[in-house]
Amino acid sequence: LILNETGNKMSGYSLKTINGNSIIKKTNGQNIRISFFNGEGIPEDVNVSNVYVAAFTLVCLHHGHVTITDERGRTIHCVAPGLMVLERNQLINITMQEVDGHLSFDVLDIPHELLTIAHELLIEKLQTEHQPGEHPFRIVYSNDFAARKEVFDLLRFTLSQEKKGIFENEEKENIATYALLLLLSGFIHDTAFAGIISRSAKLSVKYKVYNLLYTEPDKQWKLDDVSSAIFMSASTLKRKLATEGTTFSELYITARMNLASKLLRTGKYSVTNVAVLCGYDSVSYFIACFKRQFNITPSAFMKSVNH
Repeated sequence: LILNETGNKMSGYSLKTINGNSIIKKTNGQNIRISFFNGEGIPEDVNVSNVYVAAFTLVCLHHGHVTITDERGRTIHCVAPGLMVLERNQLINITMQEVDGHLSFDVLDIPHELLTIAHELLIEKLQTEHQPGEHPFRIVYSNDFAARKEVFDLLRFTLSQEKKGIFENEEKENIATYALLLLLSGFIHDTAFAGIISRSAKLSVKYKVYNLLYTEPDKQWKLDDVSSAIFMSASTLKRKLATEGTTFSELYITARMNLASKLLRTGKYSVTNVAVLCGYDSVSYFIACFKRQFNITPSAFMKSVNH
């Protein structure tokens, strides 16, 4: 039975399911796609695959549910409000779910310079006893705590004023440092967290290359350009990246796609604008690359995380 907005029966329509999708089918053969919600008002899950966590990352979850699966198939289920910490250099899959029509979160990459300062200040307080074995969990989650959102917003605002994560004066560096320390204070007794921040603080060639590509995505980079920028021969760079399990081309596409997802999350740019900002001349090629990387189209991703 199909009803219109006034509750009256609509003639000439039938309801059917095609490939798991709900469809209202008109008698003239035209299909109209609709979304269905379960009894709690929660829509279908939104899945984003192969997300590369390039930097030590904080995720501030305001509304909704987020489930993260790591490279070994282990999952952590996070319910808003709360805070997540993700170790640098890992691939994850993310499942996002609205609650009461809302899904809201903020993602903040912590510059390596700031992370190093925080690690040095925290190192004596980190809980290092009885740490996990060979394959430790690289994601930790904490429930909400006082002033979490305000401190997160302060840190995000302070970092947004700095170019490439380099602080121009001591006052801004101190504000960012204290804000980050406060956010991380809830994790210092978590045995997994000690390894997460320690490993993330170690600077790798992979991180240097990724960061360079990420900060200038619209530049048509070549391997020789990057090797010169980090004072290394092209052959040495290729060899070092291989030992770290990646290639220049893989990092290039990953940096562009991660920036694209960041821009789409803001809701300020169209798909076409994001394609241009990420260095793509062809919007259709950008869309194909994004879908291949994350298993979701840019427009669907943008709709799922912006309300």
